[in-house]
Amino acid sequence: MRITSVEVYTADLEYAGKAYAFAGGRSHKRFTSTVVVLTTDMGVTGYGEVCPCGPNYMAAFAEGLPSCLSLLAPVVIGEDPRQTSFIYERMDQALTGHAVAKAAIDIACWDILGKAAGLPVYTLLGGLQMPSMPLHRIVSLGEPDEMEASLQRYRSEGFRHIQIKLGHRVEEDIDLIRALSKFKHSDELWVGDINAAWRRDQAVRFSQAIGGVDLYLEQPCRGYEECLSVRRRIGHPVKLDESLNSLADVQRALCDDAMDAMALKVSKFGGLTPSRIIRDVCVDAGIPMTIEDAWGSGIATAAYAHLAASTPARALLNTTDLHNYNTAQLATGAPEVSGGRMTLSDRPGLGVTPDFSMLTLRDVYEA
Repeated sequence: MRITSVEVYTADLEYAGKAYAFAGGRSHKRFTSTVVVLTTDMGVTGYGEVCPCGPNYMAAFAEGLPSCLSLLAPVVIGEDPRQTSFIYERMDQALTGHAVAKAAIDIACWDILGKAAGLPVYTLLGGLQMPSMPLHRIVSLGEPDEMEASLQRYRSEGFRHIQIKLGHRVEEDIDLIRALSKFKHSDELWVGDINAAWRRDQAVRFSQAIGGVDLYLEQPCRGYEECLSVRRRIGHPVKLDESLNSLADVQRALCDDAMDAMALKVSKFGGLTPSRIIRDVCVDAGIPMTIEDAWGSGIATAAYAHLAASTPARALLNTTDLHNYNTAQLATGAPEVSGGRMTLSDRPGLGVTPDFSMLTLRDVYEA
């Protein structure tokens, strides 16, 4: 089996809420998703999707992804997409960094591998261990009454894992969490996500001021060393996200005892091939993970959901349903959501098919 063509599509995804706002004055209403279609000489087609959360969240720029793919596509054409590690080596030789662009091709290769084997991707990633996965829902940064209303709505929909975006003045965030905590149920898991906005002294003050509230603090400061300092000085468990961008970063955090949990965003780490390794390292180390991505529709959700579903229950903190954060869907067959949990089909590959009426063709590369 050989790759004969690579097609690159883009589409705009509009956030279903008022605005997706988080710390640092960052707020987005529309996201640009990139979908890659790999076609093979045996008629098997694979799909991958990546979607940065705006231009100022991670080291990825949506408008630059087609340019990166113009370098990557020629080196994978003619290769066997089922050889996922070999394909990744080829991409690394052609382009340094730019993990998100590589993720689009890597995810499509795993889709083909599953279809060729007649198996869902989760079987190839280790087997189905979580048929029903707990979801978290994000309470976007806003006025306190708006955030409280969002929290109550998600609870009524069955969600028991809540990620609360912080980023007001520290004193205001202290008051916010104290107020919201009056409604916290004993079966709920809360994460206060600062998105790297605070100094270490602010993070320590915040933790000390809400000492009686049970929640994780996610990425309290921008730098790794700052987060490590905070982790050693507070009583709340620390979850790392933005400061982890490679397997080496994760290994360092494990060696330093820098985290109690982590966010594993599949596209940020370069796709399923490297993410599977990071997942297994964290499972062995006893670090629970939120397995998700930065943004996306049904294809992106399916990719990380297959990794989450093949993760032991003890190591899966939760996942999310990004395809339901948008006003439109780019694919059919996305994972199903009910009562705050998500399930996958047993269809071969990722189990999703793009809706090409929603996509704009950008480039075609052929043998």
